[in-house]
Amino acid sequence: MKTIMIQKFLKKIKEAGSVKNLILHTSFALMATSGVSYMLGLVRDKIFANKFGAGADLDVYNASFTIPDLFLSVFATAALSAAFVPIFVKIREGSNERAMGYAAKVLSFILVALFCAIVVYALAVPFFADLLVPGFSAEQKAQYILLVRLMLLSPLFFTVSNTIGGILISTKDFLWYGLSPVFYNIGIIFGATVLVEIFGLPGLVLGTLTGGILHMGVRLATARKRGFRFRFDFGVDENLKQTVKLMLPAILPLALWQVLLNWFVRLASQLPEGSVTVYNFSRNFQSALVSLVGISIALAAFSELSTLAAEGRIAEFRAVVKKKAIFVFGFTALAAVALAVVAKLMISVLLGGGEFGAEAVNLTALMLAVYCISIPFESLMYLLAKAHYALKNTLRPSLIYAGAIMVIIGLSAVLVNYIGIFAIPVSFAVGLAGQIVVLGFSLRKLMKN
Repeated sequence: MKTIMIQKFLKKIKEAGSVKNLILHTSFALMATSGVSYMLGLVRDKIFANKFGAGADLDVYNASFTIPDLFLSVFATAALSAAFVPIFVKIREGSNERAMGYAAKVLSFILVALFCAIVVYALAVPFFADLLVPGFSAEQKAQYILLVRLMLLSPLFFTVSNTIGGILISTKDFLWYGLSPVFYNIGIIFGATVLVEIFGLPGLVLGTLTGGILHMGVRLATARKRGFRFRFDFGVDENLKQTVKLMLPAILPLALWQVLLNWFVRLASQLPEGSVTVYNFSRNFQSALVSLVGISIALAAFSELSTLAAEGRIAEFRAVVKKKAIFVFGFTALAAVALAVVAKLMISVLLGGGEFGAEAVNLTALMLAVYCISIPFESLMYLLAKAHYALKNTLRPSLIYAGAIMVIIGLSAVLVNYIGIFAIPVSFAVGLAGQIVVLGFSLRKLMKN
């Protein structure tokens, strides 16, 4: 077994060209740093579980993320995931300086729009609390409003960081791109162990904001070496127009994704106390495999697929998508089965103890086992979506994504009356399974054309 692993590692080095290139510029770097990040994430969750248990405080903290994440998705992620990398790669082929100027221009418009939206919502959040977390008590809602207002600063840091991340993906600086979540988790752990003792529950948010600043700083340092210098630039050119054209269809599914997460929190807030926390912990474990394999490979492949599409090498494009799709789905399906089998033991060891008792362990483990069904579907979804984006088609995956989310919301609304909190993972798996089938047919048609 050891001999086979060594042979595979040596093969990867040969394919990469050198050990340095393997560590810095391949999907191996993303998978390795994702692994470190999720190990720290386990430490973070262990601290949360032991200190707070599956109770009201952690429910409020987890719920406070959803609206700031919605702002980040609508104002930044749509542009960066769908439009930024293909356009940046094309400009950079002619001039690195012009490409960096394009990045600064995109960031200028997004930051201004985002800042205005944040200010408006920070003032209006008390009017939305009853709608978003109807099951919370009056005291919980007051805490929720305070934490949301603090957390609204985080999209500003992540907008800068994710824009810079688009540059690092294009330049294949995957190690530094992947290290930023590691530092993000370090910031949260600092908040949970130090700041919370000083400021109470808001200390968790302050730790999260500290992690956001670290997340941004790691990427900025690397991007500066590549020639990036930020300056506000509000000039409109053809590249910016094309960015807007490509990002508009992508806003809908990303906004609906955050609506879905808000919906899940809303459902959980009306169930017994601690349900939001149980949902969040199980989702964290489920998303670990998705990020380690599905998202890492999709991000690493995006630059390659964008280049192949731009050069019209569709046969090679098709071969890359097929090879990576088989690996992603097969590997994550096997890993999901293994995770479901060891779910109870793993939750007991990693989260159990302190305020997180046997009942919370059992419920979280069962929730995770059901959530495992969705792992291969969600992992493959990211690759198929990136393949569409590389072909500069954002409308199709956006409409398909939107349809899947509406199915999930409708199905969970019905199932919650029969299976309670398990309506969340069951409906999620069903919706994603349908989504990847339609995405596959759509991509085949696009490649034929």
